[in-house]
Formats: sequence, structure tokens, C-alpha cells
Amino acid sequence: MREQFSLQVEGRLLKQLVKEGLNPLIFFNHLFGPLSSPNYRAMCEGLVAYHNKEGGSPEVKEFDITDTGFKPENMTGYLKCKFGIHFHYTCSDLHNDATDTIRWDFKIDEGGHTIHFTGEEPWVRDAE
Repeated sequence: MREQFSLQVEGRLLKQLVKEGLNPLIFFNHLFGPLSSPNYRAMCEGLVAYHNKEGGSPEVKEFDITDTGFKPENMTGYLKCKFGIHFHYTCSDLHNDATDTIRWDFKIDEGGHTIHFTGEEPWVRDAE
């Protein structure tokens, strides 16, 4: 299932992206802010959601945006996140780390100052 979440966007920042041609990477760096910000944590939670069924109490603390695109004519775009994920299996006290990359498509509601993210369809292993 494709993960989804939405964030509020400051009007000034949204205007810079839509009307003034701000680079999408700069836009997202401002939108997500520092690691401790609520928007940054919301993206981390969205990334974790792709690994919740794998067990091990997954946790994402940081991500990097590796690619972005934006089409102002239809207010849509994408961003790709590369991130490390940490699994802690409490019963056995084992730890495991992995990396992953996920693409998020987004649509901007300019009137509502909201950006809606929809993650990629997770891949499923074929049964052997």
C-alpha cells in the first residue's frame, strides 16, 4: 500500500516555489527544516511506515533528498529520499541497519497551503 501524509506549508515559502521558481531542493530543505522539526519527523515516520511489517521496531532518524522535480502548471512533483533504517529486535536484543530509497509524489493545494505526499508502491517478492 502506498503511504500518504500531508504537511502545512508557509505561504511565503509556497509562493517562492510556485511563482518565483525556487529550486525544489531548496524548498524541501526549508519545508523539512532541522532534524528535530515536526515536518522532518513526519517524513521520517512516513519512511518508517514502509518497514513496519518487517519487525524489529524500525526507526529512521535522518534522510537525504537525492532528486526532486516540480511542475508548477499542475502543482505536482516528486522527491526521492535516501535513508538509513535501524531495526532493534527487543526479544533477542539484536540490531540491524539497512539503507533504502523511496520516491514520493506530491501535489500542492495552493489555497489550503498544504502539500500532500504519496509514496511509491512497495515492491513485493514473488513466491518461489
